[in-house]
Amino acid sequence: MTPLQLAWANLIHKRTRTFIAAAGVAFAVTLIFMELGLLGGVGRTATMLFDKLQFDLLLTSSEYLDLSRPGQVPRLRLAQAHIEGVERVLPLSFGAANWRAPARRSLLGQPIPAGEQMSINIVAAPPEQLERIFTIGPGEVFPTPEAAHAAGRELTQRGTFLMDERSKPEFGDVDYLQRLPPDGRDGDLIRVNGRRARIVGRFAIGTGFSWNGLLLTSETTYEEFTFQPSRVVTFGLVTLQPGADPVAVQRRLYDLLPPDVQVFTRAEINQAERNYWLRLTSVGQFLVVAVVLAVVVGIIFVYQMMAADIRNMLPEYATVKALGYRSSYLTAVVLWQAVLLAGFGYVPGFVAALGFYAIATRYGGIPTGMTAEIALGVLLLTGGMCLVSGVLALRKVHTADPADLF
Repeated sequence: MTPLQLAWANLIHKRTRTFIAAAGVAFAVTLIFMELGLLGGVGRTATMLFDKLQFDLLLTSSEYLDLSRPGQVPRLRLAQAHIEGVERVLPLSFGAANWRAPARRSLLGQPIPAGEQMSINIVAAPPEQLERIFTIGPGEVFPTPEAAHAAGRELTQRGTFLMDERSKPEFGDVDYLQRLPPDGRDGDLIRVNGRRARIVGRFAIGTGFSWNGLLLTSETTYEEFTFQPSRVVTFGLVTLQPGADPVAVQRRLYDLLPPDVQVFTRAEINQAERNYWLRLTSVGQFLVVAVVLAVVVGIIFVYQMMAADIRNMLPEYATVKALGYRSSYLTAVVLWQAVLLAGFGYVPGFVAALGFYAIATRYGGIPTGMTAEIALGVLLLTGGMCLVSGVLALRKVHTADPADLF
């Protein structure tokens, strides 16, 4: 009998114990999947806004730290950035405001009075340039160029906003907010920073750890509602001419522009945001520690189950030794048991993680998703976790003495 066959026979001989051990592995696998999925969600939400913008290079303030502390760029710098190789430079502003929701009903139909105060983020752009600033297509900010043009026409009216249809439910349903009369009762009015506002359409970017709700408006309305002067913006979106080298143009911009701006490539700004969220915030650090703890818990649990199983079967292992099998054979049996347990636990853990990912994305607004890298990585972690447990339990097998049978 090969070591694999004996390992299989041991596991199916005591099915209840094997089921409990596999359930423990599956629990640990699900935890690892969830922590890695949330970690990936943090990385995706960190770059969510930039992924929905059209640019080759990004002008930011020299004081830029992250999207929540971007600083301001003098609008003059955008004009100065029109050098050889640059096709256009468009302004974009980003900030936070206070949102007062109108009276509405909960998901259960209970009335919710007006007056609840929440923080919401605002993106401002020239209405006539929405098609050039945001991504267009199925699943993008606007589904078609025509939708972007129509949204731009709506935003030419002062005090009007588009609302991200993926904002958290507590901000209200977009269709309901659009139907509110602009001159209704105070309880039916939307207020942004204390000023009366109107929702005139929708767009789609998404939420995550960075923000829970998002509005899009014109630069004129943004200036009125946030009191930001028109002479400054948050970003300059630089689009290059076909064939232009982004790195070469970036170097020329650094040589030309004053030191109050930075110039990022898309890869650089995305990496900067991911580094901030994954390494410098408690969210990323907590999730990394949680993955390590899930692996440690899994190792301890599997070790306890395997050690107890080996202890109960010491006479059988001693008999195998008495029949002339070497210790290396018993080592292979134990390690094969560990590998089989890893497989038994990985499959249900994988299926459970898919369900939890769907729930987190749909109801939590966190863009978790199963990727080949996560699936393969957790499979390797599961195999390593169970093999480590098997190696720790090996010393009990090697203590089996045939003399104890007599």
